[in-house]
Amino acid sequence: MERSMMQLSLADIAAATGAYGDTESSSELMLAGVSTDSRTVEPGQLFVCLRGDRFDGHAFAADAVAKGASAILAERPLPEAMGMVPVMVAPDSLAALGRLAGYWRSRSRARVAALTGSAGKTTVKELLAAALAESGATAKTRGNLNNRIGAPMTMLSCNGRERFWVLELGINYKGEMAELAPVVRPDLAVIHNIGPAHLEGLGDLAGVAREKATLLRFLAPGGEGVVSMDHPLLWQEARTILEKPVGFSCKGKDAPYTGKVLGREGHLTRFALDLDGEALETALPLVGAHFCENVLAAAAAAHRLGATAEQIGRGLARAELPTGRFHCIEADGRCVIDDSYNANPLSMRASLEAARELAGERPLVLVLGEMRELGPAAPDEHRALGKAVAATPARALFWRGGFGDQVQEGLAKGGFAGVFASVDSESELLSRLDGLGLAGAVVLVKASRAIGLDRFVAALTARRGGNA
Repeated sequence: MERSMMQLSLADIAAATGAYGDTESSSELMLAGVSTDSRTVEPGQLFVCLRGDRFDGHAFAADAVAKGASAILAERPLPEAMGMVPVMVAPDSLAALGRLAGYWRSRSRARVAALTGSAGKTTVKELLAAALAESGATAKTRGNLNNRIGAPMTMLSCNGRERFWVLELGINYKGEMAELAPVVRPDLAVIHNIGPAHLEGLGDLAGVAREKATLLRFLAPGGEGVVSMDHPLLWQEARTILEKPVGFSCKGKDAPYTGKVLGREGHLTRFALDLDGEALETALPLVGAHFCENVLAAAAAAHRLGATAEQIGRGLARAELPTGRFHCIEADGRCVIDDSYNANPLSMRASLEAARELAGERPLVLVLGEMRELGPAAPDEHRALGKAVAATPARALFWRGGFGDQVQEGLAKGGFAGVFASVDSESELLSRLDGLGLAGAVVLVKASRAIGLDRFVAALTARRGGNA
């Protein structure tokens, strides 16, 4: 995608956001892009002052002006900037940022695909964007900037002339999708799975289904929803909102879009897809049957947006898959599976099964950590994780973070015969792992991002023997 972004006049921005203030004398001023970070603001941009738990952008408005910001959107007057650049005031600058992104979306010619799910969102986003890029310029969410700040900022970084926008949407509290989805107003909404994630804010699995399915209420006119039929609560919610959601299934359901795993070839998995009558086979560096729903969701969405099976196949093969998501690294005689980016009960179980499959006859070792944001369900979910681990052939489980006692309870109930140990540092992990004497082991590393197991991955892969 070419390096370009939103271009709007100050008058447009004031009208879109409902902001008032010093705008009339400079109403024809053109702003090129938006920034919420005074450290990276560029000349000619609009600086939006956002407030958070640990920061207040209003305190950095003068710094933004010094770096070249041409106007400021804030929640209160800023005497320190008066006379230097136009200052517009809105009651809620975050809401104003969303309205501005929504306005830019209405000015764009792009068809917008928005996707959400409990696990694998970024993988689906990368696959879908790569598939669509075969038939036109495509912009996508950078990294996982998928919340009420990240999604609007992604939209405002687009030049508006792209053929497609692929936006990843993440939520963690009730009502958040109803705040985010109207900004995006997708032509195509994709919901590829649900699981017990963010239960602290969403309550239970039914609550997750309701919140995710809310995206379908905010489709653009003529828009469609592509939804997994393999998650009954999700499919039920989708059918209460849309008369005819477009279903897909990797579990043999009667759907226009179906997929299955044909087998593994080293660190590649071969998938067979039926795209509403068009057949597609593809081999991707994704290990585990659970990736079928990610691949099929992306392919189905691209197909609904007009891509052919041939274009989709080429795009999937060229996709740049995110790091920290079941990435296999051969190092020091071991296969280290870096799945450290994040974890919830759904993704944890899928990764356990995939690691078990990948290990085959090789020894399996697990380096796992706490799953965050589960609320009152956290103790039970960690007990269930222990039982799931006990059902694998793992020779050892090294644990970091809270709920270790509950994990041990689950291990005991499942009859786990391996080693369990809590580890607090990289050196302790390496020492304990070396002490097992398991040559050629497959080592899965996974936990919620806040636990910081990426440092453990770095230690485990310091002496690499080649990437897989």
